[in-house]
Amino acid sequence: MTDELVRAVTKNNAFRAIAVDATDMIQEISGYHHASKLGVTILGRALIGGLLLSNALLKDDDRLVLTIDGNGPAGKIVVETSAEGQVRGYVSNPEVDLPVQEDGAQSVGAAVGVNGFLTVTKDMGEDMEPFTGQVQLATGEIGDDLTYYMAKSEQIPSAVAVSVDLDDAGAVVSAGGFIISALPDATDADLDSLEDKLSHYPAIGSLLKEQHNPMLLIDELFGAKDVEQVDTTEITAYPEISKERYAQMLKTMPVAELKDILAKDHALNITDRFTGKEIVFDATELEALIAEIEQK
Repeated sequence: MTDELVRAVTKNNAFRAIAVDATDMIQEISGYHHASKLGVTILGRALIGGLLLSNALLKDDDRLVLTIDGNGPAGKIVVETSAEGQVRGYVSNPEVDLPVQEDGAQSVGAAVGVNGFLTVTKDMGEDMEPFTGQVQLATGEIGDDLTYYMAKSEQIPSAVAVSVDLDDAGAVVSAGGFIISALPDATDADLDSLEDKLSHYPAIGSLLKEQHNPMLLIDELFGAKDVEQVDTTEITAYPEISKERYAQMLKTMPVAELKDILAKDHALNITDRFTGKEIVFDATELEALIAEIEQK
C-alpha cells in the first residue's frame, strides 16, 4: 500500500477537494516517538492537517510549518510539510494520556487545549518573505481549528476533517482526511448543500480501513459522477537529518560555545525531535569541528 494524496474539482466548478490516506506514514512516524494512543492520534491528525494545508496553499517545493500550542498536557505540536507530499512532526509530550470520552473517542481537544494559538508559516522560496498567519484555537480538535484558520486567515471558506483510527494494540488502522474549499463559482445553494452533506458524512476511518483510496472520501461527499480527479501525490516522511547535516549546523554556532561544551561535557548529544534518535559528537569530533571553523 502506498500512501497517497489526491486533488479533485467538482464538475460544477463550485469546490476544490483534496483528500489523503496516510496510514502507513502515520504508523512509521508515530513509532519514532514511543507515543501513547492519544499522542499518536494528536500527531497523526496534525500531520494530515499539515499535508492538506500545504497542498491547498502552496506549490512545487514550497514549505509550510504548522504549530499548535494550546497549553494543554500534550504540549506544543509542530509539523513541517511541503506541497510535494513530504512531512514530519512531533508532539512535545507524546506520552500524554487522558481518559477516553464517553463515546470511546480519544480526548484530543482536552490534551491539546484551547488557551493558545494555531500558527501557519509559509516559506515560498528565496524571492518572497515567509508569511505567517495565526488564529486562536477554538476546540483543540485540530480539524475544527484548521477550518477556522482557512476562513479567518486565508479568507477561503473550507471544511477540514482529519482522522486517525487505532486498534487495541495501538497500531494505526487508518489515517486520513480531506479539505474542501469553495471556489468563486460556488453559490449559496452549493454551500448549503455541502454543509448538509458534511453533517451526515460517515466516519473517515470506516471508509479507509477497507480500501485505502483517498478518492473514496471525495466521492462519498459529492458522488463519483460529479467530481473529476486532477492529480495525485505520493505521501512520505521527510528523510532523517544526517549526522553530516547536523555537523554543518554546528559550524554556524559561535566557536566559543562549542569550546565551552567541549570543556564542560566532553561531548555533545543532540536528540532529533522529529525521530527521537540521538546524535552524538564525541570530543574528537568536536575538536575537529572547532579546528575547521577556526581555519576559516
